[in-house]
Amino acid sequence: MQQESAFDGGGALAPQPARPEHDRAFEDRPAEGEHWGPYARRLQATRDPRALPALLEAHDTLRREPRFCCVGAVRAALYEIATARENAASEPVADLVDRWWNSADPWEEMVAVTARAGGQEETERPALLEKVRSARPTVVTAAIEGLCGMSDADEIEALRDVVSRPDPKLHWAHQAAARRLAEIGGPDAEAALAQRFIDPDGLWREDPA
Repeated sequence: MQQESAFDGGGALAPQPARPEHDRAFEDRPAEGEHWGPYARRLQATRDPRALPALLEAHDTLRREPRFCCVGAVRAALYEIATARENAASEPVADLVDRWWNSADPWEEMVAVTARAGGQEETERPALLEKVRSARPTVVTAAIEGLCGMSDADEIEALRDVVSRPDPKLHWAHQAAARRLAEIGGPDAEAALAQRFIDPDGLWREDPA
């Protein structure tokens, strides 16, 4: 099969299959006056990455002309399809990641990071570590959850910084970082985990898994 490259910014290139076969079913759009919600749910059920261009179009349309009854359905479909592990190497997912990797919208950036991490490739570590240092808690959490395989000093330091920060907004990131440090193991990871911030009031502490 012909191979192309994806994710060419912020990390190593990742191979991906050739462009999927054209299917006009993914070119349909709601009729005038119809809502995007039912349409998005139909596409979500396919879990096919070829649905992403239409869903991105819906997302952009709802940004210009808000229909709050449809936004949740469109976002749910985008998230499920873009972050499905079996779609990680597809061209539509690569296009979404490229488009949203540095988005001004925190949700879009989080989806891009989660999608890029979906392939569970150690070659993505440099790009994901940059996102671990993000100021956006959801992005930090998504990046940490995408880290896998062997670790290194840079990763342990980035995780140490997360677990040691006394910021309640980082609750889920703290948990993800603590789990990853426990998974890494060894003296350096244990030393970093020992610096974990513990809320003195016990309002947001949970022990690492």
